[in-house]
Order: sequence, then structure tokens, then C-alpha cells
Amino acid sequence: MKHGEKIIGAAILFLGIVLLLAGCGNSSTLPSSRVTTNLSGVNSASSKSINGLSLSLSLDSTTYQPGHEITIILDEVNTLPNMNNIPKSDNWAYDHLQRDPCDFISPFGAAIFRGDYTSLNFSAATPLTIYDPHAIRLCPTNAPIISYPFQPSSDTANVIEDSNLNPGNNSRQFKYEVTIKGYWPDNDYHYTSQLIGFVPGIYTVVAGDE
Repeated sequence: MKHGEKIIGAAILFLGIVLLLAGCGNSSTLPSSRVTTNLSGVNSASSKSINGLSLSLSLDSTTYQPGHEITIILDEVNTLPNMNNIPKSDNWAYDHLQRDPCDFISPFGAAIFRGDYTSLNFSAATPLTIYDPHAIRLCPTNAPIISYPFQPSSDTANVIEDSNLNPGNNSRQFKYEVTIKGYWPDNDYHYTSQLIGFVPGIYTVVAGDE
């Protein structure tokens, strides 16, 4: 998808929440916007787009106590009243967004950083590892994706795959929800490492699509 949007929000344990929106044109001919908007005291933000899609990021609270889980919701919606066929592009504005390790279809992802960042400096930081790197997963395979024809005014789209490898296509709602209890140590893939719970501080949540 020629979407290329990124949304940034920060979850602050004890201190409230700050959401920063950094939208950019979803066309390969348009540069990313460098304007950041501060939205204090809210827990959601959504992007504007020129190809008819809107990406939204929301958290389930504005404050969190230590030990509480954080739920992040991403939703990609066709804002047009007609079918909107978006070709796959792999044109990511940020390459380290995470999603379910077995999800090879969704055109979006999220990342959490410890610290207070904006769209101008978050990419210099290292995102926290939010999925267990030790888990053994048997992921299904899928053919290369060609496009996402979105239903009118909906977050549901058909996933069109290479017909030579997979003649069947499937419909999917592009709304993704993940609940996070903590993170694993940076770059630590030893089987002895354990989940670290969130401690009081500022955590920046980044979401984006391709």
C-alpha cells in the first residue's frame, strides 16, 4: 500500500498520556510530513490520507499503574463510499514496526520505545521487544500479496495473493489489537531471559503502515 503513514503516541505510567500525530501523504510522490501535533490528555489519534485510507492508533487508557497490561489497537479503514483497491508496496516509513510474528498479511505494525520521542527522533532509538523471542511458532505460509481491495467505508478487505501460487483469496478485517504485559531485554535471545514488566516512566508508542 502506498500509505506510508506513521502515528506516534506516548503512554506515561502515573503521569497521563501524550499523543503525537505525524501524518504524511500516502503516495510515493509525496514526502513525509515533518509537522508534529501534540494532543495532551487523550489516548487515540488517526491519520489523514489521500488514497482514501485512514490509519488509527488507540490505547485502552490514559494512565497505567505498574504491572498493568497495555492494549494497543490499530485500525486501517477505507473512508471512501466505494471499493478501494490498494496495491501492496512494502514502502515502510520505519522498518522496525512489530506485529504478531505469524502475521505476514497485515500492512501495518507498532513499536514501543522507553522514553519520550517525537516523529523527528524516535527512529534513532531502539524499540522494545514485545513478542517472546524464545517461543517456537509454526506459522502458516502464504503466497506473495498483490493488493488489498477494501470494502466501501470499511476496515475489511480482500487479500489478493499471487494466483499462480494460491488461487484462493480471503477477506480480512484490518483491525489489530495486542495486549502487552512487558518486554524482553534488548537483543537478548538467550532462553534464560524473562519478561520485564513496565516500570513508571514515559513510553512512546509508534504505529505505521506501508
